[in-house]
Amino acid sequence: MKVGMVSKEIEIIKGHRLDYQLYQYLLQYFSDNELQNLFDAIRRPPNRYYVRVNTMKTSPSDLVNILQEHSVVVYIDETLPEALWFPVKGPNRIPSARKYVLADKRAAESVYMGANLYVPGVVRMDDDIKRGDEVNVIAPDGEIVAFGTAEINHDEVKNVKRGVAVRTLVSVYEVPKIRELHEYAIGLFYDQSLPAQWVAHVLNPRPGDVIVDMNAAPGGKTSHVIQLSGGKAVVYAFDRSENKIREMIESLSRLGMDGLYRVEARDTRFLDVDRPDLVNSVDRVLIDPPCTDMGVRPRLFDVKTMEIVKSTAEYQRQFIKVAWKLLKPGGVLVYSTCTIPPLENEDNIAYAESLGFEIVSINIPNASGGLIDRYRDSVVRFYPHVHGTPGFFIAKLIKPVQMHQ
Repeated sequence: MKVGMVSKEIEIIKGHRLDYQLYQYLLQYFSDNELQNLFDAIRRPPNRYYVRVNTMKTSPSDLVNILQEHSVVVYIDETLPEALWFPVKGPNRIPSARKYVLADKRAAESVYMGANLYVPGVVRMDDDIKRGDEVNVIAPDGEIVAFGTAEINHDEVKNVKRGVAVRTLVSVYEVPKIRELHEYAIGLFYDQSLPAQWVAHVLNPRPGDVIVDMNAAPGGKTSHVIQLSGGKAVVYAFDRSENKIREMIESLSRLGMDGLYRVEARDTRFLDVDRPDLVNSVDRVLIDPPCTDMGVRPRLFDVKTMEIVKSTAEYQRQFIKVAWKLLKPGGVLVYSTCTIPPLENEDNIAYAESLGFEIVSINIPNASGGLIDRYRDSVVRFYPHVHGTPGFFIAKLIKPVQMHQ
């Protein structure tokens, strides 16, 4: 661990820095050694790469048989039957090349796990790169994440908008290129981590329910809600980004879910005003709000501050406040994040209770309880260094039928 005295930043492990205030805050819940183990795990992908079977099109066992015909090693999860996982191989030694392609952070983290580098993720290519050349793909922090061959010339990168820029041959970690399979194209499965797959089960959608997903893009949880309700719930999918909405529509169309949900580009912090017809009319609300992403894996490098955590938590509470207005008495709210700080998790559940929500205890096999004593036995957490998954938080609340006086 390194301390930057001028900036008051703490480097927990290589590439992962916290400001001193956030570091001291997290020490209330984790030892320094635990923090190092946690961020070391975040820097690596999980040992298992998960997808969710689209049971509206196939069964887990049938999809396993199909994938095995492609010589893909795949298993059904021990606790969640529609969850399949692929072993993640690595770390691998990366061969050296004389030419380099710089990828942006998001693309580099995908290539790190074996994905090809696509044109939108290219920041810069060496001037002399030609199609077929051997290249190393490097992340913005200078780390070499893969070895591969260029699929385009250097002078094409500014004019080509789509397609593969570098075909990855050796990456630090490796999962099967399942998105290149025909079975992916026809919507038999959806990439989704194991903790994220539990969210829709906790929500427990039923046919006829009116359900609002307040932060729907990229569509994983929305599509799972549709799947679990057999396409018979009234599902509203909202997101403030029109681009993300377009991508979500394409994704759910691939899954064969056209016409099974209603989608709008809206900032749902104002949904009670923009859609008054939904006030006191919704059976179930899902909030998976923008968060600090401190549980996302792999993350090669990152910097987080206490100010960012505080402002993000305040932003998240605006969705909870509106969810209270949308739900019928007896309605259910499920709140989830892919981050670690209690400010964005347990503290927001305490805020929900201050509005009148009541906590409903949930139990997920192998998961941990809350970080705060009050929620130790009612909410669930997944930790990268404990469960081998992304970091994740899930809580369930109910709007009482009769308000306490």
